[in-house]
Amino acid sequence: MTQPQQKKQKKERQPLIINFFEALTPVLHAPGQWKNPRDQSRNYYKADHWVKLAQLAERGKIHAIFIGDSLAIYGGYKSAGLGGPYNYEEAAKTGNNFPKNDPTAYLSAVAISTKNVSLGITCSTLTEHPYHFARRMATMDHISGGRIGWNVVTSALPSAGRQLTDNNVMPDKDLRYEKTDEYLQVFYELLLSSWRDDGVVWDVEKGIVSDPDRIREINYAGKHFRVPGPQITEPTEGRLPLIIQAGASPKGRELGAKHGELIFLDGSDPAKARQQIAETRALAQEKYGRNPEHLKFVSMLRIVVGKDHDDAVAKAEEIESYHDNEGALVQLGGTGLDLSVYDEDQDLTEVDDPTVKGLATAIKAKSYYKEGDKVTRDYIARNFFRSNYFIGSAEEVADKIEEYVDASGVDGFNLTNLVFPETFEDIVNYLIPELQKRGLAQKDYAVEGGSLRQQVYRSEDKFLPEDHYAYPLRWNKGESKEDFEKRLAKFKVEAESKKILA
Repeated sequence: MTQPQQKKQKKERQPLIINFFEALTPVLHAPGQWKNPRDQSRNYYKADHWVKLAQLAERGKIHAIFIGDSLAIYGGYKSAGLGGPYNYEEAAKTGNNFPKNDPTAYLSAVAISTKNVSLGITCSTLTEHPYHFARRMATMDHISGGRIGWNVVTSALPSAGRQLTDNNVMPDKDLRYEKTDEYLQVFYELLLSSWRDDGVVWDVEKGIVSDPDRIREINYAGKHFRVPGPQITEPTEGRLPLIIQAGASPKGRELGAKHGELIFLDGSDPAKARQQIAETRALAQEKYGRNPEHLKFVSMLRIVVGKDHDDAVAKAEEIESYHDNEGALVQLGGTGLDLSVYDEDQDLTEVDDPTVKGLATAIKAKSYYKEGDKVTRDYIARNFFRSNYFIGSAEEVADKIEEYVDASGVDGFNLTNLVFPETFEDIVNYLIPELQKRGLAQKDYAVEGGSLRQQVYRSEDKFLPEDHYAYPLRWNKGESKEDFEKRLAKFKVEAESKKILA
């Protein structure tokens, strides 16, 4: 007798960390869309632009708005004869990451107009002194009630070095990462070790606002920074913003393994993303004693979703009609690459420059590449944003997301803007309900009115996990100054012996 076929069991899913990816600029990842009459990205500088986006995100139970930023222009394209990748003219014409405003200034408008959605803000360690930056971050943490994350970057644009360093030269990568590790140490000590949790007392009878016995100078003296302290702001409830990291190089992964809570990776190849996740988690566990599951990984997706397949395809075709090849080449030239020196139809897999040849060869492994395609400057410009590009109905896109999650092991996604606000509206109206049905998107926030850390870890605890490097640096309520300083000194000796102290 034939047995009835067993129904395939659906895999149990955990809600993904889902962020909107934006920047305080007209063009981030969709060159040319500012010409689309429905696109409103030109209003990027208006506070109301961000308030409406945050309220939309909150309606969709989105975790955070992840804001990319850079301190200078993407100046590599057509930069020959300028002494370096400093051509601002092409960036100005295409609007690619230029002009660009400071994202930290917009947090207040978002914080007072929403309750749950957070902001992940990119800030560089290149020039701002950690004493000043700790104050700024603590202020944003207070205003938002903990709904803040710091995407720690070292800066990579040569134009940033030209504008912001004393000698107008970008420090080499090893030095930038070395300084960033020390920068984070100062940042942690200012926010965690300078004030006891209960340092502010408001004692009316004694006439004391803050108890000096619960405040201490950190007297940090390192290779790159000398910061006496004390920290000038009182402790926030969670003490630290969520630490986000996005470096993919060996140095970047090392920084992420030690410090990162949420790590943003390229993810254009899900198999490579899985490998990077495994390697970074292993490093975090073996070298820093961290629970590998406390490192959460997100990748970027570009999504066009419609009420049905045909609607989505029509939208994608319209988006393609506004695509700006020059704008794509400006973005590609951010760190100095100048493809303008090659003919439009030249096969870049056959050039002498190893960087260009490596880029062109790598494109042959992309999902959009078809055998026989000639990888030219024009080909790269047309296809630069096609990795992780999902087009279809909500069901079709959700299927692709499930496949990607299974292949890569990521914990979530930064969903980038194409046509503002249409892209995000369609995600909230069409895609999120489908993902919620599949258990891939949260139906509500894990902690109502909670911090970004609480939402990411789905936990009531506002502070770092106990296994994080910075956890022992916190001066706890009720702990005497003498006892804390003994404990802190012991921790530093142990960290030094393990060669993990900055």
